[in-house]
Amino acid sequence: MEDIDFSEIQQLLDELLGNSLDFGNMVKQGAQGGRLFSWESLAAFLQDVFLKELLQQRQMWVHILVLAVAAAVLVHFADVFQNRSVSQISFCMIYMLLFLLLLTSFQNSMGIADQVMGNMRDFMTVLAPAYFLALTLSARVASAGLYYEFILLLISAVRWLAEVFILPCIEIYVLLTLVNGMSGEARLGRLAELVEMLVGWSLKAVLAAVMGFHMIQGLITPAADAFRSSAVSKGIEMVPGVGDAGSSITDLVLGSAMLIKNGVGAAALVVLIFLCLVPLAKLGVIMAAYYLLAAILQPVSEERITDCLTGMGHAVRLLFQAVFTVLVLFLLTIALATAASG
Repeated sequence: MEDIDFSEIQQLLDELLGNSLDFGNMVKQGAQGGRLFSWESLAAFLQDVFLKELLQQRQMWVHILVLAVAAAVLVHFADVFQNRSVSQISFCMIYMLLFLLLLTSFQNSMGIADQVMGNMRDFMTVLAPAYFLALTLSARVASAGLYYEFILLLISAVRWLAEVFILPCIEIYVLLTLVNGMSGEARLGRLAELVEMLVGWSLKAVLAAVMGFHMIQGLITPAADAFRSSAVSKGIEMVPGVGDAGSSITDLVLGSAMLIKNGVGAAALVVLIFLCLVPLAKLGVIMAAYYLLAAILQPVSEERITDCLTGMGHAVRLLFQAVFTVLVLFLLTIALATAASG
């Protein structure tokens, strides 16, 4: 294991997570069959993140609640004004304030999603050389070459898909939802639904493509690697005098390399999950808060306000879905590559 350099991986983890994870020690524990992390510390960590996020978002939710109630008062008591247009203008002003507040909140959510996807891509970039070196040392040369190219392609595809299509489409969906609520006619609702549907289909299509690749390659490259390893072992057995001992040593070396490879894969899975725990928890809290506010305000507030809050909940749900899909893509790639190679 000393031949595999984890320094670049550890440096990145220290920058992203502090000193909470020791990647080399996790690989060692994984190769020995030990526990990579503590469930008690994980539960306490998630609880702390959840409460902290609620406290950070509390002021914004109070502002949204006040604006929504004020808009409801203006609409339901419009008869008090001699000129009904006064209440409509006042409602538009309040809605514009809510528009800016929700847009600012969504930009924060966008920043969370974009950052965590960037962190996952960076981790996979620095992980690939160490992981596929371990895969090569375990005599899985064909798998290492093929999956290394696939990992690089997947990282580039995720970067392009997130920056060029997914995140811009979600931004467009938010703008359409907010603008659609400014008038009572809802002329942009179908277009917003179309954009939401495109984002969902794109994420599902990428996930299906990655799974299809692993299913096909899982039938080819492991068999080729197994044949090569068996041929080497049998060839050493045929050497007079040292055949049996050489074959045993070869099996021992390959078995040790296999354990190291599996340890690296298990540690990588845990790190990916830890990288996404906090961002997914934050996005989940924000999404739940939007839906809860819409449900609470529906009996008293104006319909456009509750529809707007529901639409913002859908937008944050799309961000959550995008981050979760990228996480699943990388988890599947590492897990299936590790399992397929023995």
